[in-house]
Amino acid sequence: MKKGMVIAGASSGSGKTTLSIGLMKALQKRGLKIQPFKTGPDYIDPMFHRKVLGTSSYNLPLWMVSDDRVKYLFKKRLADADVAVVEGVMGYFDGRSVKSLEGSTAYLAELLDMPVMLVFNASSMSLSAAAIVKGFKEFREPSKIKGVILNQVNSEHHYKMLKEAIESETGIKCYGYFPKNSDIVFESRHLGLLQAEEISDLNQKVDVISSQIEKTVDVDALLEDFIFLDEMIEVPTDVEDELIGIKQLLTKRGSLTLGVARDQAFSFYYDENLETLRELGVKLKFFSPMKDSYLPEQIDAIYLGGGYPEVFAGQLSANKAFREQLYLRLTDGLPCYAECGGLMYLTDLIEDLESWPYEMVGFYDVNTLMTTKLQRFGLVDVHLESPEQLELERTYAIDYRAHEFHKSIVVEHQPIDKLILTKKGSRKWQCGYFRKHALATYAHNHFYSNLEFLEFLIDLWTCRKK
Repeated sequence: MKKGMVIAGASSGSGKTTLSIGLMKALQKRGLKIQPFKTGPDYIDPMFHRKVLGTSSYNLPLWMVSDDRVKYLFKKRLADADVAVVEGVMGYFDGRSVKSLEGSTAYLAELLDMPVMLVFNASSMSLSAAAIVKGFKEFREPSKIKGVILNQVNSEHHYKMLKEAIESETGIKCYGYFPKNSDIVFESRHLGLLQAEEISDLNQKVDVISSQIEKTVDVDALLEDFIFLDEMIEVPTDVEDELIGIKQLLTKRGSLTLGVARDQAFSFYYDENLETLRELGVKLKFFSPMKDSYLPEQIDAIYLGGGYPEVFAGQLSANKAFREQLYLRLTDGLPCYAECGGLMYLTDLIEDLESWPYEMVGFYDVNTLMTTKLQRFGLVDVHLESPEQLELERTYAIDYRAHEFHKSIVVEHQPIDKLILTKKGSRKWQCGYFRKHALATYAHNHFYSNLEFLEFLIDLWTCRKK
């Protein structure tokens, strides 16, 4: 029997992340093994989970990944844990559109049959708090909402008033509250919260949060009440067969040692993707384009994830020795896959309309221009066709689902080969810049959206070993 809960917000900014990491820490202090998850495509919140618990945090990206595979991933990663804590996304019912719950925290809670803890800002409320809970409880029935924790509460007296109103009017139990505290606010930037590694006093803040939760949240009652049986989750069996096929390709090629860029500028990786690579037998060697002078020795290919190259553009540009070596290795045919921030880094330069430009690697003869607004935002359909000149194991024509989230655009100096057609509704655009053995795209991929894309990457990364 496993214990677990979904932490859902009434809206974005409700305090889901603060409560989730504080509660995880409080449960961990009880000697329990906590497995954190995050609803949907998100890189920042799992970084906080990892930093606080010292363990991997796994995304459950609905719509991008099929329902059956979401259940497969959840059950697989929960196997050795005592408690699952799933942090929600946006507001509880907010998903891909207003026409259905698809992609929402509510959809995930129903899919996994998990109880939900609702969190919202109650700073200026009394009886209205009960109306909010009642509305969320009755909006879709049967409801998975089993409890409430109130955020930004003014005092213990205020909480008792709110608790009486909510429990008497809705029958939903209040497990506690979190008071106003300006000392634990996490700063944000254009893509969300600052990364966990950028917050120097994060550990102190987490200690304050977990200590506060011990004082004002009934953690023991919550643990007692929030139970679910993961044995009830049925999972597909075809996933393992696909992974065996990919491993056979790796075995045929001998081995794969993959250099992975990882520092403050490049940190957007799904734990599931990296751990799946390890489980297939891929050796990962991490490096920092900000700090290292050279690529790791004896690597077969590189993986440049997303992140904030525009924020750390000065440091990336100043590391000229690394940029020049990377350019020479890529020009010599070193296979590479780059996503979003990785794509930006491989262009000639990153520039702002009003100030700098900073020189980047220059492998693709295009510029990255930062703009004042989001250029692409949300879930997308992707179609990729592999070029014949790569001479891969086979020809690939792959459809998968991904997400884009960026404020930059690529300005081409001349036409450049593209392998990817991206769609969102009726809008279509080309991406997937291709040169030599390197592919770069704005689209972020979760391997389990379509494992054939992982097979393509393995083929690309090892193609020079044929």
